[in-house]
Amino acid sequence: MKKLILGIVIGGIVGAVLILIVIVVFDNNRGKGQAGLRLVVNDSTKINDSKKVQVLEYGDYMDLDSTNYLLIPLGMKTIEEHEDRVLKIKSAEEYASESYNGNCRLYKYNFYSLEFGSCNNIVFYNKKTDETHLLLQKPAVISKFYFPHYEKEYSGKKYWFILLGIGEDDTNGDGYINNEDAEKVYIADLSGRNLKQITPDNTQLTDWYIDTETNNILMKVRFDSNKDKKFSSSDEIEILKTSIGAPAQGTQVISDEIKNNIKKILVQIK
Repeated sequence: MKKLILGIVIGGIVGAVLILIVIVVFDNNRGKGQAGLRLVVNDSTKINDSKKVQVLEYGDYMDLDSTNYLLIPLGMKTIEEHEDRVLKIKSAEEYASESYNGNCRLYKYNFYSLEFGSCNNIVFYNKKTDETHLLLQKPAVISKFYFPHYEKEYSGKKYWFILLGIGEDDTNGDGYINNEDAEKVYIADLSGRNLKQITPDNTQLTDWYIDTETNNILMKVRFDSNKDKKFSSSDEIEILKTSIGAPAQGTQVISDEIKNNIKKILVQIK
């Protein structure tokens, strides 16, 4: 009888340990999923045992004020078909938090912010001529997109440009382009053409401001100042300025001398 009880106890312990191992392995594998644009790495040592299909997904279109254009956000998902299995999304965890259906919200200065989970490009469709063209001709993630939209009764100063942040490179080396990487900020005309970069490489835009008297855009830009390939509150923020009429890469508003002076003053605070 004692041997029987001892066997049951040992069997229960072994079973519990096996269940715990399975749970840990599952959680570890699940945590490896990344959101964003996955980069393709060619490796001849790996055998491709599945068929991959890339599927375009279109978001809701948006009317672009005072133009004939509709904006149509689009993204792409990779689907795999394994042997003896039905076609399925490669990683449910990878895309669970992503949505390609865009919507917009009022931002400021009568600009709207186009909101989406992950957007890789935008189609500009001319309703009058049926002409279409893409905003970008390269793989990227559009992290920010601001465009003007004025109500009929609005009588103030109007600005006609698009401001957008684009992730073009896997700056942290994790194999994905997403909101953890650096972005470049561009200004473009309402046709989605004539893009001009107005922030330095290896930065992220945190806020922007229009000075109506000077027709300048002031931008708060975060640099990876500690070189850890991340963007956090530990990194320095610069204020840069560029002209709306003649946009170019932004110049410093607060000089290094002034910033060093500020630090000398503030370091005295206990």
